[in-house]
Amino acid sequence: MADLHPSPEPRPRSSRWLAALRDLGVAALVFAVAWWLLAPADIGRREEDLYGDETCWVAISILHTDQLVHGTPPVGAELDPPRWQGGGRWARGAQRTAFGYPSPCLPKLIWGAALAEQGFHEASPYVFTVFLQHDLETGRAARELLQPALPIARRVVLAFACAATALLFLVSRAALPGAWGWLVATLTCALWCASPIVRGTVGDARTDFFMLAFALGALALALGARDALAGRRGEPARWLAGLGLGLLAGLAVSSKLDGGLVLVCVPLWVLLLGLGGGREKGRLRATLPALLLAGAAACGVFWALNPRLWAEPIGGVVDILARWHDLFDVFQHDWAVRSGTAVGGTPAESVALFLDRTLHRDEPWRALTGLPGGGVLLLGGLGVLVLRAAVGAPGAGGGPRDEPARVLLVFVLVLVVGSALWLPIDWPRYYLPAAPALALLQALALVALLRGVTELVRRRRAA
Repeated sequence: MADLHPSPEPRPRSSRWLAALRDLGVAALVFAVAWWLLAPADIGRREEDLYGDETCWVAISILHTDQLVHGTPPVGAELDPPRWQGGGRWARGAQRTAFGYPSPCLPKLIWGAALAEQGFHEASPYVFTVFLQHDLETGRAARELLQPALPIARRVVLAFACAATALLFLVSRAALPGAWGWLVATLTCALWCASPIVRGTVGDARTDFFMLAFALGALALALGARDALAGRRGEPARWLAGLGLGLLAGLAVSSKLDGGLVLVCVPLWVLLLGLGGGREKGRLRATLPALLLAGAAACGVFWALNPRLWAEPIGGVVDILARWHDLFDVFQHDWAVRSGTAVGGTPAESVALFLDRTLHRDEPWRALTGLPGGGVLLLGGLGVLVLRAAVGAPGAGGGPRDEPARVLLVFVLVLVVGSALWLPIDWPRYYLPAAPALALLQALALVALLRGVTELVRRRRAA
């Protein structure tokens, strides 16, 4: 992760180790500050709505981990209707709910381990409303038993949110060189921590921040390993970097399915850095092994962490996607209609909903960052990033110094455009994948403006 910011030439090994130690210290400090800023005051006392989904995540984490580690049969399988009784053990009982096999399993394993450490080993299938029919009191009793586990699950989410903040600081620093990059990083994290959407979701036991931490980890690796991916440190280093990116992408999509956006970023990063702007066949041939390793690692991690895929990898993925299609159909045409929530039924409607939330609702950009005038800053930050990616910093002369901006630009475009095109319903947490990129663009615009004014004043004084 060392040396994320642009440098004119590769540093010696000792300097890289010192930079890595410095980055670890900075990350630890940012993590601690983020915990202080983001931790909800009532995280250990607030009671969840007994019919919300936080308790369902706690229950499925306990049941999934127990089923995986101890081989217990799927809890609630005896309550399944006939159409589900022919499924395998990973598609029955609690596993057939939306919180079971359709949802990626890594957060469930992490939560499950944390909850088991604190003595939570059992959960009732009646936590899930699909088993209740009209017996709501049974469900209430089952959920009340798990209320003491909620603070544990929430603190795990908070830890991942703080890790994402620390990583966001490190990657944002690459947007501009020197002290200006540090200022961009500081302002980006300040906007992120002040964002109403971040603050409104960081105290909930849901899976979004798991995915964001691994997504930003992949971005940090792409920035830190750009010399390796470009082949400047030898082929083994290039292959190792590709493998690492694939592993992190696999962990992102194994945390939440919209982590699939990271799967789009990784091959673009590998090709962008590996080809280095050239089109020679030799460069493409040298880059392909790293690209294949990244793809194999991502698929391998996703398969290994989802037992539903062990027996039928392709059929299982098709089944999971079909289940989510049906679930979103219910959300959009039943739940949203009854609650009056806006939906994105087509890509055009999703983009319109995304733009409304980020540019118009509650005054410009308050919904995501709390900073008025964010629409102008968004365009300004994007313009700065595109300019640096295209021509580099003044005096850079192209080449390696342009690479950080290009890596960041890929991340920004994929996460923002992908989130906008996919957005199915107006739920705050569905905007979270784009939030780091949007905070970065605003911060970059403000710092670039300040940098320009400072340079202008310095030149006038020198004249």
